[in-house]
Amino acid sequence: MSNILHIGPVMVPLDRLVALALMLLFLTACEWRLCRDGRRSAFWPGLLALAAGLIAARAAYVWQHRVSFALDPIAALHVWLGGWSWAAGVVAAGAVLVLSLRRARPVAQGLALLAALTLIWAGFERLAPRDPPLMLPASLAFERLDGDSLTLGDVRGGPVVLNLWATWCPPCRRELPMLVQAAAEPGVPPILLVDQGEAAGHVRRFLETERLNTAPVLLDPDSRLGEITGGKALPTTLFVDGEGIVRQSHVGQISRVQLDIALRTLSAGGDGAP
Repeated sequence: MSNILHIGPVMVPLDRLVALALMLLFLTACEWRLCRDGRRSAFWPGLLALAAGLIAARAAYVWQHRVSFALDPIAALHVWLGGWSWAAGVVAAGAVLVLSLRRARPVAQGLALLAALTLIWAGFERLAPRDPPLMLPASLAFERLDGDSLTLGDVRGGPVVLNLWATWCPPCRRELPMLVQAAAEPGVPPILLVDQGEAAGHVRRFLETERLNTAPVLLDPDSRLGEITGGKALPTTLFVDGEGIVRQSHVGQISRVQLDIALRTLSAGGDGAP
């Protein structure tokens, strides 16, 4: 998928890498640009503004999706999984710069710097490579653990979630119990756990050992779904609408909150990244 950088076995979301680079640039510019007249350092006011911006961005995102976060309140602290309201963060950072720098010239320079970096981020968001809409073929077939088969055409007509996973994948194993539990909840679109490239007997023994016998598992022994979607990294979660079009995708371990937010967006007919 085009928004993910693969560095060996490590997957790095491109947007987080750009955000980190802009934050480091902000701190560097605070130290250099705002202090080259020899006066007191602006590094610490810049660091304080950055911290305030991150806290405000996270808090605003949690509040915006408070219904989903109510399912797992502690997930509000899982900042490494993403979820930010950057507009709130920029406002908070700007307010802290004004209060901490005080003098007119440093304040003006600080706000100009913040505005410039915000425009760079907005430009990246607009121009970043995005995967074109992908329609999954209705004829794509999977195997059930009981030996029967199922095609994607059999589940057309409503939203469906396809999770690409394997028993050897640690993040897959961590998220699996949550996905099984979510799949059993009333009103939730079908969540199908599509194992990539493993034999039925091996998968069955794994599920028995982990006491996940009720898991809605399908087998994709040739990893065809991963080839079609480009989802070679595991786990990958696809949110598919009733016409078979992939509207959202999530690479890496997904939390219950992220799943709920994506399901709400999918049910409302929207797209975006969870």
